[in-house]
Amino acid sequence: MTQRKKVLILLPVFDLGGAEKQGLYIARSLQESGLYDVEVWALQNGSGNLCKPLNDFNLKHKELDIPFDSFFNRKKRLKVYWKFLWQLRKAKIDIIIPFTYHCNVLSASTFRFAGVKKCVWFQIAMEFHIPLSFFEKLAIKFKPIYAANSIAAARFIGEKHQVYLSKIAFIPNPFEPLEVKMSRAYWRLKLNINSEEIMLFIAANFFPEKDHETLMKGFNSALKQNPNLKLVLAGSQSHVERINLIKSLCFDLELNSNQVLFIGASDDVPGLIAASDICLLTSVSEGSPNALIEYMGYGKPIVASNIPAISELLKPDYPFLFEKSNATDLSNKLIDIIAKLGTSNVNELIKNNQERILNEYTIETNFEAFHQILAI
Repeated sequence: MTQRKKVLILLPVFDLGGAEKQGLYIARSLQESGLYDVEVWALQNGSGNLCKPLNDFNLKHKELDIPFDSFFNRKKRLKVYWKFLWQLRKAKIDIIIPFTYHCNVLSASTFRFAGVKKCVWFQIAMEFHIPLSFFEKLAIKFKPIYAANSIAAARFIGEKHQVYLSKIAFIPNPFEPLEVKMSRAYWRLKLNINSEEIMLFIAANFFPEKDHETLMKGFNSALKQNPNLKLVLAGSQSHVERINLIKSLCFDLELNSNQVLFIGASDDVPGLIAASDICLLTSVSEGSPNALIEYMGYGKPIVASNIPAISELLKPDYPFLFEKSNATDLSNKLIDIIAKLGTSNVNELIKNNQERILNEYTIETNFEAFHQILAI
């Protein structure tokens, strides 16, 4: 009988963010396949919201207590790397699958010293703002297995690390349709949105790359043409400075709390998507956005920024893509899609988007893509 390989999923935090959810899904799939023994580690605990589902799936997990600021000081970083290397040796890990940049660099630059057989550099974001460091150069020399969750992300890391695109495996984000916890009627009543009003919804944490500034300006312009609009924002409240900045912009634009609703993180995003009329994503940078995949999978009309990772999902000819950071274009696309809601053209777009996600972005296709590169 073949001995099961021991796989480590390395996450930044035990939150329920996009990367962490992806880590949870592949950890569960690999464990349930019977071919792998899986552990899930995180640099920091974060909110700890991911621990319950990890426990539910009987997945071993632990916090490493590695502060993020240690990655910005070479002396502290060396101590962190030694600590991580020692943990790897002790746990007798065979394969590492890291999620997000610092986890990628940490894993790929230490795995060979720790006797780990394989390390996947899994590219899921666009770190244009991060220069090539000594540790990342070291990681490149140790030749990890490259994978990405979009062609856009693959091109980014291929150019940065001088890796041929053909050598980077494509691994689609997993989409698992979940039952709504609360009905459309419940959410619209709770949010004070009547049947005549149009609910616009965005699920995005308040990171700069999500570009909530353009969202507010575009919404404000659209609102002047159609006063029946309500904008609902779901996202973690932990990014206090960013949230206060966006709320200040709302104040400057004279948008009130009845027009723009900041509802924080929610455990019923499917219910909120079902309650909405149009879903939005205004990002200036993405790897392969989970929010967009969920909008598509749950069958909603979408207005989104025209960046490579988004147009890759929606297709370049999707008519409701707006020029990134262009609030006027966003407003125009909103007014255009509102006028066409319920038409055969929009319904066909929704159907095609949903079928693509349900067929191509499944837990099964995600597992098969990972298994293919791990089994080599």
